[in-house]
Amino acid sequence: MQYVFLSHDVDWRKQGPSKEHILARKERFEKETIDNLDHTNPYYNIPSIMELEDKMRVKSTFFFRTKYEHGDFTDYQDDMNSLIKGGWEIGLHCDPSSVSNIEDIAHEKKDLENITKTSIIGNRVHYLKFDEKLPSKLTELGFVYDSSVRHSKDKIDEKEMGFYNYDKLIEFPVTIMDAYLFTYMHIEEKDIVPIFQKTLDYSRNLNSESNVITVLWHDNVLKMKGGRMYKNILEFLTSQDDVKICKGEELVSILK
Repeated sequence: MQYVFLSHDVDWRKQGPSKEHILARKERFEKETIDNLDHTNPYYNIPSIMELEDKMRVKSTFFFRTKYEHGDFTDYQDDMNSLIKGGWEIGLHCDPSSVSNIEDIAHEKKDLENITKTSIIGNRVHYLKFDEKLPSKLTELGFVYDSSVRHSKDKIDEKEMGFYNYDKLIEFPVTIMDAYLFTYMHIEEKDIVPIFQKTLDYSRNLNSESNVITVLWHDNVLKMKGGRMYKNILEFLTSQDDVKICKGEELVSILK
């Protein structure tokens, strides 16, 4: 069986970036999206992702920050409640500035647990900042898994697949991330689904400990060129008889 850990990082405040920020990147969007900026924030797509995943009968993990530039993470409270009620998982998208200080991580975890009324067991550091001392901190704070490791920006190989243990903490390296596909690997939109096919085939030919592919598809890219392929990605993954799509907490329970 091939496992796909499906995840989304919620990087932006709920109100999204400024109109000027989006217009400076208008080539990433369809003209209709740009024309509707005064009415619709194209960076806010949590309900749309939920609708897509619901139709495909899959659930994923959403990693939320507790420190948003010019915004408050509590603005997402209704979204978090809907996600939890619907069977999705909430994880912590830890701030890079907190990595070296266990008290800061503890504070972020507590803040997120207070608003979600759930136990947060998964973490991914914003910008994938990671050091070898982080796992012991996360374990001490009650995290069960982390997904902050990425060895390369421009290739996908066995180092970016599977899982491994730091004592009691499970690490899921990020295998496929939207931003790296577009920015560093220069993958065209038509080649995105084939990249998933190629990655799955590669994983199938490796040992059993490499049978996990971790996918990071940011919520803010859903209306962008490339990012809008998420529906096609889900259709492809759900068509594979030997693929099970999981949220983090579910995959941990399977692997244990």
